[in-house]
Amino acid sequence: MSRATLSFLFAGALLLALPGAASSMSADGCGSGSCLDCHSFSREEAVRLLGGDVDNVLSVGMSPVKGLWEVAVEKGGKRWPVYVDFSKEYVVAGQIVQMSTRKNLTGSRMLSMNRIDVSQIPTEGSIVLGKKDAKYRIVVFDDPGCTHCAKLHETAKGIVAKNPEVAFHVRPFPRNENDRETYAKALSIVCAGTVQALEDGFAGKTLPKGKCDGKALDETIRAAKRFNIRSTPTMVFPDGRVVPGAIGADAILSYLQDPEAPPGGKPAENKKQRRGPPSPPAIPKGEPPR
Repeated sequence: MSRATLSFLFAGALLLALPGAASSMSADGCGSGSCLDCHSFSREEAVRLLGGDVDNVLSVGMSPVKGLWEVAVEKGGKRWPVYVDFSKEYVVAGQIVQMSTRKNLTGSRMLSMNRIDVSQIPTEGSIVLGKKDAKYRIVVFDDPGCTHCAKLHETAKGIVAKNPEVAFHVRPFPRNENDRETYAKALSIVCAGTVQALEDGFAGKTLPKGKCDGKALDETIRAAKRFNIRSTPTMVFPDGRVVPGAIGADAILSYLQDPEAPPGGKPAENKKQRRGPPSPPAIPKGEPPR
């Protein structure tokens, strides 16, 4: 495999590992014994194999599929798993989906590998939907001009109404800080500090000029840059997992209840029971960077 081809695969792997279209895969097992009895793959070997195409090889371990090693790699500040077969001749840059549970194991692993320190996200200036002292706090980066943010907001209101121990701390975030109109709208919401102001912004209403110093808004922009949050809505869960998109209530609650919950989940409006083979996880809907 040429270096150019391998580099192309790694460039695509980051997109493939995000919630979205995926394929399942299989490999031969190792008989009745442990695969480690007759196969080995060290980090040093992985560095020699992949090192020219990634910034760092973090670790090597068994993948959920027999016959494949999981290699945790880092490139451009992002981390994700790729898979190398036991012959060490083939690199698989894609997703593993467990059909029996519908879990995207690769996507879940990527979310865990890219956790952030929630304590580094400022709290001053948040618009709180729910109780401020709720047990579970989900931080949301919302652009006031983002239609999918408005959709997630309605989902969040429904969750809070039924689950008083869940609160959403919204950080108004102009994805393009050079867009002065959006920045001014976000500043107005931050200065007002109310859920009503946030909803007025989503509704496209004219907002009064923000008269506060804007420190909270600027801190949100700096935090988004620090953690490479560029699309909206983006949620940061209490354990540091960063989940983009307007996903449904069931999926949001599953992240709180299950530390290995699959990314994406069903959209909120999808109520029908599917028949036949499970489909890949849904692509979360959100607004891309501007």
